[in-house]
Formats: sequence, C-alpha cells, structure tokens
Amino acid sequence: MLPPKLPVLREEMLEDAISQAMGEDRDIEACHFFGDALPDAEGETLEFSGCHFEKCVFQPRGTNRLVFVDCVLEKCDLTGMRFEKSTFQRVSFRECRMVGTQFSQTPLMNVSFDHCAMSFSGFTEIKAQHILFSDCVMKESNFFRFKWQDWVLRSCILKQAEIHETVLKGLDVRSCDIGGIAVEFAALRGLKVTRDQALQLSGLLELDIQE
Repeated sequence: MLPPKLPVLREEMLEDAISQAMGEDRDIEACHFFGDALPDAEGETLEFSGCHFEKCVFQPRGTNRLVFVDCVLEKCDLTGMRFEKSTFQRVSFRECRMVGTQFSQTPLMNVSFDHCAMSFSGFTEIKAQHILFSDCVMKESNFFRFKWQDWVLRSCILKQAEIHETVLKGLDVRSCDIGGIAVEFAALRGLKVTRDQALQLSGLLELDIQE
C-alpha cells in the first residue's frame, strides 16, 4: 500500500481555499485545514491534492463529487456523509467519526482507515485496490458488490455487518469480531477464519449443532 505523499503545507481556511480554487478553475493543493467545515458547493466537483484535514467537519449535503489524492483526514467528522462517484487515491483516514458514511461507485486506491468509528457505513459498487481497515468499529456496516484487490481487515468490529455479492476468497478476518455477520454461504469459500469463527458462521448452514 502506498501512503499519502504530503508536500510542504500552508495553513488555509477551507472555505477560502475552495472559493479561490473554483474562481481560478484549479485543484486545491498543499493545504492544512484545521477545525473547518466543508461549505455547501452543490453541483461542483472539488479536487484536493496533498492536503491535511484536521478536526474538520464534512456535512452530508451539497457537493456532487469529491476527489482526494495524497490526502490525510485526521479526527474529522464525516457522519452521514455521502461520497458518490468520488475518487480516493493514497488517502488516510485517522481516528475519524464516520457513522453512516456512504461510499457509492467510488474508486478506493491505496486507502486506509485507522481507528475510525464506522458503524452503519456503506460501500456500494466499489472498486478497491490496496485498502486497509485497522482497529475500526464497523457494526452493521454494509458491503455490496465490493470488488477488491489486497483488502486487509485488522482488529475490526464487524458485528451484524452485511456483505453481499462480494467475493471473500483470501480475505483474513481472524483478528476481527464477526458475530452475527450476514453473507451468502457460497461467498465464504476461501475466507480465512479461526475455529471459533467457523462455528459462528456455521449458522449460515442452518445446522443443529449439539453436544
């Protein structure tokens, strides 16, 4: 996995940087944003390159498409945010609140989620390459048609998560809590689990296991 490459950053206000970039029809580059809120920019595509967002708030409204390349989002609030037909390339989410955040038809390339609160999050019709979830709470999250290459789940809580129309062969969930996970039985082939997890998943077979 390739990490974000941050250049030397300058301090900027998010709203000012967006307004100036839109006026000049260019990307927003090499900025450090602290404690700002993403303004309403309905109908616009915003492209961020080499930026660090710290304790910023992304409101679930307005922007049609967002592009992030070589960006770090640290301790940001993305609750309920919808990323539809957006792009993430070499992006790191660190200790972010992402409850109910939705990703739809959005490429994820070299993207990591570290210590993020992601319950009720959704990933729909995603193409992902080199993606990592580490120490994330992902209760009742949803993965639908999640096509991946090099997907790592490390010490995540996936209780009651739903995974549909997604191939799981080669995925290792041995360090994760997968209690109550919902997945098609056929998709389990090649999934790496512990013995205890295998017993949990046996419920998908509707077996009557007795001592």
